[in-house]
Amino acid sequence: MSRRVGLELTGDRIRAVTVSRWRASPLESFEIKWDPRAPDDAVDVLRKHLGAVSGIGLSVGVEFLHLKNVRLPPVSTTEKRSILMLEPDRFFVIEGGDVVVSVREGSDLVFAADATIVQSWIAAFERWAPVENVEAAPASLARAMSSAGVRDGSFRLGTATEEYGILELKGGALLSARRVSGEQAGDDPKPPAAVRGVESLFVPAFGAVLGADESPDEMLISDAVHARIRRRRVGSVTRAAINFALALGFAIAAVDRSRSRLLESLEQEIATVAPLAAGGASLQTRLAAMDVEVAASQNVIAARANPVAVLAAISRRLPAGATVMSVRADGANWQMEGTARDAGALIPALSADRNFDDVRFLSASSRYRDGNRTYETFSIALRAVP
Repeated sequence: MSRRVGLELTGDRIRAVTVSRWRASPLESFEIKWDPRAPDDAVDVLRKHLGAVSGIGLSVGVEFLHLKNVRLPPVSTTEKRSILMLEPDRFFVIEGGDVVVSVREGSDLVFAADATIVQSWIAAFERWAPVENVEAAPASLARAMSSAGVRDGSFRLGTATEEYGILELKGGALLSARRVSGEQAGDDPKPPAAVRGVESLFVPAFGAVLGADESPDEMLISDAVHARIRRRRVGSVTRAAINFALALGFAIAAVDRSRSRLLESLEQEIATVAPLAAGGASLQTRLAAMDVEVAASQNVIAARANPVAVLAAISRRLPAGATVMSVRADGANWQMEGTARDAGALIPALSADRNFDDVRFLSASSRYRDGNRTYETFSIALRAVP
């Protein structure tokens, strides 16, 4: 499964674009009619036609969106989302009151959608493959245009109704987005041109799949889905780190075996040439120098903490209910972020391990609820002791 798929969900159609996983090159475009209230039927048709895929990006059509400029305090995107979702009826008129919101870094432009509808789509499409990105169609279109080098301009997004979405790009960033009726759209911008071989109508779907690796902080998802995507990505990174460590171990073992064979070969040459010429002494000198270099290399490796051992120690010390969402390492210095039921208990738990030193918080924790449970975020730094 080396392909990903991007899907634009409009009021009556789904437009799909598949791309290669590693080069993000467009492979195939496909369009079907669907009923947004019965997404399972559409999933079966798409899976039958497109086959297995490794990930899905969803682009929510303009007719399902509430677009608004909301001026909020200068806080992080996560905190802005919390503010908007705490009292959504103050900002949006959505039946039932449950919404998902998308807040973009450095912008007052906010997208919102009915949480129940979006969640039903995510649940249906995850029967096919993991949903890696959920965002507003204007954001998808802006990303696709930027990938083609189009950094400025105004573009029109069609819908299943007589309305249109109008968006403006400036410097490669989405500056504004609004919805207008067909009567007002006479002199408005035209639809975007084809991008990297993808036809105009399929450009938002292409942009959605290009955003599969973007931060979930700006996605149109609930806190629960946000945490699930984070956990999935951390698991993928952890597996990659373990595979890298194993590969490095095998490479070092192979180098050691190669060195042994080289040493044996040199010893045989010395034994052959020594009785015939005094030049054999120079070979012995070279061999001794190689031993010094290898010993120095082994000392450097021994002085570094084994990344697999560090990850295992972190996992062993974290209490039940703690989830690590990201891990970074720079030499012996490690940083990790995640959620826990009691973030304050993590510092003494990690400090008690002899493998860690200088364990400390990098930022204050924030508290949120997931269902009937309360969690706290954490950002911790520590130094791994070899």
